[in-house]
Amino acid sequence: MWWQWGVAACIFAFLVLIGLAIRFAYLAILALRRAETALDTMQQQVRQTAESTESLLLVSTEVMRDLQGKMQAVDAWFAAAEETGEAVQRVSRIVKSVSQSIESTALEARKALHSHRDTANDLMELTASGLQLWHRLQASRPMKSKE
Repeated sequence: MWWQWGVAACIFAFLVLIGLAIRFAYLAILALRRAETALDTMQQQVRQTAESTESLLLVSTEVMRDLQGKMQAVDAWFAAAEETGEAVQRVSRIVKSVSQSIESTALEARKALHSHRDTANDLMELTASGLQLWHRLQASRPMKSKE
C-alpha cells in the first residue's frame, strides 16, 4: 500500500508540476502580450516621432531656404552699399581736386591782382607825372609865344 501512496504522491506532484507549468505558460503569455502592447505603443511613438522629425526637417529646410534668400538679398545690398561708398570716395576725390584747383586759381588771381595793382599804381603815377609835365609844358609854351 505504500507503493500506492508513492504513486499517488507522484501523480499529485506531477499534477502540481503541470499546474505550475500551465500557470507559468499563462504568465509568460500575459507578459508577451504586455510586451507586445508596449512594443506597439513604442512603435507608434517612434512613428509619431519620425513624422514630427520629418515635418520639423521640412520646416527647417524651408526656413534655411528663406534665410539663404534673405542673405543673398543682404549680400546684394552690401554690394550696392560698397559701390555707393566707392562712388562717394570718387566724388570726394573730385571735389577735393576741384577745391585745390579753385584754391590755386584764387591764389594766382590774388598774385595777379597785386601785381596788376602795383602796375596800375605805377601807371597812375606815370600818368600823373606825365600830366604834370604836359601842364608845365603847356604853361611854358604860351610864355614863349608871348615873347
